[in-house]
Amino acid sequence: MSMKDWTIENWYAEPWKMFNVEGKVTVVTGAASGLGRAIALGFGALGAKVVLADSNTDGAEETAAEITSSNMVVKCDVRELGDIQSLVKQTLHAFQRVDVSFNIPGINVRKPALELAYEEWDQVIDINLNGVFRCAKEIGKVMVDQKSGSMINMASVFAEIVMPRQVAYASTKGAVRQMTRVLAAEWAPHVRVNAIGPCYMETPLVKQVMENKEWFENTRNQNMLKRFGKPEEVVGPSIFLASEASRLMTGFMLLLDGGWHCLGGWVQ
Repeated sequence: MSMKDWTIENWYAEPWKMFNVEGKVTVVTGAASGLGRAIALGFGALGAKVVLADSNTDGAEETAAEITSSNMVVKCDVRELGDIQSLVKQTLHAFQRVDVSFNIPGINVRKPALELAYEEWDQVIDINLNGVFRCAKEIGKVMVDQKSGSMINMASVFAEIVMPRQVAYASTKGAVRQMTRVLAAEWAPHVRVNAIGPCYMETPLVKQVMENKEWFENTRNQNMLKRFGKPEEVVGPSIFLASEASRLMTGFMLLLDGGWHCLGGWVQ
């Protein structure tokens, strides 16, 4: 290989185009609030065609109202397979393809294992794990058929570290991480599947527990940056995983945790 082969002119993409998501048909579940809302707004601002899916259509419509690029709101409860199949059908009718998919649904019930009701366990599993799989499978069919696509599943730093009172949530996120790896292996080489593993982010899911000042101070001081993340801080990593900039990455979980895992995780 000569030096000429290493010049920008011979790269697969010009550097300023590597992070381009303009025109990409991007499905975002959970777009009404939290990380889903931030991702939908971020991709919309960069010219992506955004499909905002959520059971809370009023919230999704509020998000869509801030997006100037082409977009569409679809009512979707990830517990219902029919809703997800309808989401795929409507997306294909409007845009003919799916380039990027963010599978984000997530809830939490923070209780010690011995106090967690079986019904609560089932509820967390059905949304966080089964819901992600339903979305991944139905949208994955399209991506595999079109032989292209980037799928990003929302995992968590709790797929890597341990914290009490998180048994259901952590179990689902660890499973999502492993699901991501298996799907990446099955759908290669044309479809890439990765995950993002955030720490605590200042979303509606977390703000209620942030009111416990002692817990908040103890927890935020356990990562290097000494703070929780802001929802918009997931947008940059999301663009990276969705774009050509990460085209050699699949089966990977990108930790977005302020260095929490690096410091060893939770300390009582």
